[in-house]
Amino acid sequence: MSGEVLASVELRPAVPMGAYHALGYVCVLGAVEALRAQEYDVGIGWPFSIVDAQTYAALAEVRVRAGYDEGMFARCEVVALQEGAAPFPADVLVAGVTSRVDAWASDVAAGRAKAGPVAPVLSDYFDLVPLLGRPVRAFYPNGRVMAQGTFAGIDIWGRATLRTGDGRELEFAPEQASIASA
Repeated sequence: MSGEVLASVELRPAVPMGAYHALGYVCVLGAVEALRAQEYDVGIGWPFSIVDAQTYAALAEVRVRAGYDEGMFARCEVVALQEGAAPFPADVLVAGVTSRVDAWASDVAAGRAKAGPVAPVLSDYFDLVPLLGRPVRAFYPNGRVMAQGTFAGIDIWGRATLRTGDGRELEFAPEQASIASA
């Protein structure tokens, strides 16, 4: 089951191309909200994972690929990360993602994303990240530890902030680092 696509949906939000940067955050938020409404005890693992809210174990990952075909579009896939885990219902995932993307696109059109494309959903996203405020490690893409500290926040562009033991604040984009419980 690891690597199995649990759900897939094509999205065509009517937003400027630069706003597409936020789609991963919006899609994982929609998927997690929909699963929580079905009594799954899940949260968001920064940036685009669905995690067990108690153990922080990554259960699935949201992958978004954008393109152009008679207008901008993106394909959102939810992919299982654990062998033997019970699959999440595809219809629930698709409905949650689609609903949240539609609401976000309306917010962008209404000017609520002027500060940054993640701004309209940041508060809701933040509330569903169980590692916020907890000890974490940031890892380079090659798996080596980059830094250790407290997961302090997420900004309007989706970058994670880690506060080190000496009080420094380090920011990471998803391309630079991943975060896991320390």
